[in-house]
Amino acid sequence: MSAIKTVERMKARVDELITGFPSYLEAFDAAHLFTDPSLYFYLKTLGIRAKYATAADALKDEEFFDGLYATLTAWGMHRPGPLGAKLADLEVIKTSFRQQAERIGDMQHLDCSTVEKAALEELIDKLWAVMDGLRVGAGKTKIVSNSKALHLLLPSLMPPIDRQYTVRFFYHHKTLNRGDEATFREIYPYFHQIATSCQQPIQARLEARKGMDTCAMKVIDNAIVGYVLKHPPRTPSTSLSEDGGA
Repeated sequence: MSAIKTVERMKARVDELITGFPSYLEAFDAAHLFTDPSLYFYLKTLGIRAKYATAADALKDEEFFDGLYATLTAWGMHRPGPLGAKLADLEVIKTSFRQQAERIGDMQHLDCSTVEKAALEELIDKLWAVMDGLRVGAGKTKIVSNSKALHLLLPSLMPPIDRQYTVRFFYHHKTLNRGDEATFREIYPYFHQIATSCQQPIQARLEARKGMDTCAMKVIDNAIVGYVLKHPPRTPSTSLSEDGGA
């Protein structure tokens, strides 16, 4: 498919998601995909993060990193066997985050849903600079493991990105053909569009304080999962699983 057609389909899917946002959240709820321990460690880690006024302060807490490591493992980011996903050593993760403390501090007060469109490109530059500097996964691909880890520190800014749902939603397949950086730069503006267009249903979910509805970025992620569940792949070889989908 041509690049133009891919962009057109991407825009159409985002418009469809926005229009049917509550229904896709209902599909997510009905699937009961992400429960204990993935939910338990996620909520526990966000609870630790919430104790601190700033992300920079949270980076000093060893307990926060313990929770982050446990959450990523529960989300399928570390699996046994030579072919399974692998996390980097915890000390490597800590060091890479703390090396990005100044950059993280520059945007820790921001919220994707309230960022002006004119400032979006600068925000994307800052987010990618941090993403590029993190060492979370053991593989070469950064966007999945690093986005999930950064989401736990900056939940109002960074959505958790995975191949199974996020990449499939935007590109209709799980392959990162364009590479990490180009993919991130292409899809993040759509998260901003969804966040600003769906403020009312997102707020309603946040006020209900249920399950994975922890912040606007996660509510959007949940809706994307629901969309993919309602539009399943046509071939058995691309069947859905929980792998990295939280």
